[in-house]
Amino acid sequence: MILTKQKKVLWGGVIEFGDLEPGKYTAEAEAWNTAENLLEGSGSAKITVKAGETTDCNIKMILEGIFYSKYMLFSDSDDNMYAYDYLTCTEKKKWKDSYNLAEDNSGSVYRMYVAVGVQGYYETPQIKKFTDTDTDSNEYEYKLDFSSDDTNFSHTRLFDAYYDSTTGIYWVAYANSKKELFLCKEANRYAEIKEDSAGFPFSSACIATQGENFYYSFNSSDKTNQCPDSIGYATFDYITSGAANKIKTKTLADFGFSGGTITDMAVLEDGTVAVLVRSVGVGTETEGFGNMSLNDKGTVYSRGALVLLSSDLSKVEKVIGWTASPRTISATGTNNDSGSPTFAKTWTSITAYIPEYEERNSHFYGPVKIVAIRPKELVIADCGANFVLPDYDGKKNGKMYAHNRLMTVNLRNFAIGCKKEFSESELKFKDLMISGGSTDSYTIQASSSYNACETEK
Repeated sequence: MILTKQKKVLWGGVIEFGDLEPGKYTAEAEAWNTAENLLEGSGSAKITVKAGETTDCNIKMILEGIFYSKYMLFSDSDDNMYAYDYLTCTEKKKWKDSYNLAEDNSGSVYRMYVAVGVQGYYETPQIKKFTDTDTDSNEYEYKLDFSSDDTNFSHTRLFDAYYDSTTGIYWVAYANSKKELFLCKEANRYAEIKEDSAGFPFSSACIATQGENFYYSFNSSDKTNQCPDSIGYATFDYITSGAANKIKTKTLADFGFSGGTITDMAVLEDGTVAVLVRSVGVGTETEGFGNMSLNDKGTVYSRGALVLLSSDLSKVEKVIGWTASPRTISATGTNNDSGSPTFAKTWTSITAYIPEYEERNSHFYGPVKIVAIRPKELVIADCGANFVLPDYDGKKNGKMYAHNRLMTVNLRNFAIGCKKEFSESELKFKDLMISGGSTDSYTIQASSSYNACETEK
């Protein structure tokens, strides 16, 4: 028999139980931020209650999270940047012509952008700050001075921003025409990283920092498709010299992933490095569907994972949401190539690395961004597609069902949930296109369409 007694008390109060029978007990305590409904600390202790005696119990509580996001920060397929309120899941702010967003402990959001000047040259990169009460008219800015760098401004691009809650420093990463990576704080350059036979993509690399630890993604072999598949780990002295000390480099293959793209990274408060891997494509596990064709020999990749790594990148702690094995999607009936359109094909099946429809809330289709960090929870923007082949006998089209979702990952039990799903007309994180079709479907044979959700149940 388990006896449970509970009491609530305001901050600084004392909790007393006056009617406990002698015996052994486990006392558990939790500290909640009731305004935000956040568990901020917890702890437990074993006690023994003796008859006629008062037993005191001091419980050491472990912080569940010092930093937590008030916003969910992400971009859409048109590169518009959004700040959504975490609690209400409603749009708080929208910006155009920005490159990335970061949030500090006070809930202020920083966005960065580079205006294009005459003859296509980029002007001085700037950072603007937004708070709940700010409007565009009273935003103030930091200007990043790269004049001391050997940098071609026409090819300089900011590609990531990160707020380090440990040090209270806001970091920005940028690369120049020589594909060298620079890390800076506001107007001061702090670190420069070079990788042999590697390039830092201007559009898709990412960084993460915690204290003196610095993690960055890059192309391990200077790939032309600019899809980072390697992680570098360095330490740097940001107080005095700003010198970087490169320690280790790892590829996705080192972690058991044969293909895919690193799309985002973050360092959790316990030092764990959280890495998003997106594997979306047709025929190859490359970023995006492009404009390629499906055929009976094609393989569709629409999957992804949250990979938790040790702080020194020596081991994989956990892989969450990955579709590890393929499944077969089959067309119904046969096609004699008659009717319209004339490009109808005889499809028997395709191999698909995508979750079963009933697994849609326990697997990723293609995570693109960690949009919020909460105590023991991550919120991740996920974008990919599910596929249904045509029913020739029933004269029903094939269907590509796009997913644009904000997914939650509980870091206590690693359960995946869906916080919000966007319709294609409302917001989409990436453009998905197959064989010149629209962004949410492709036509195999002229006939009435059907719902992909119903077909896959």
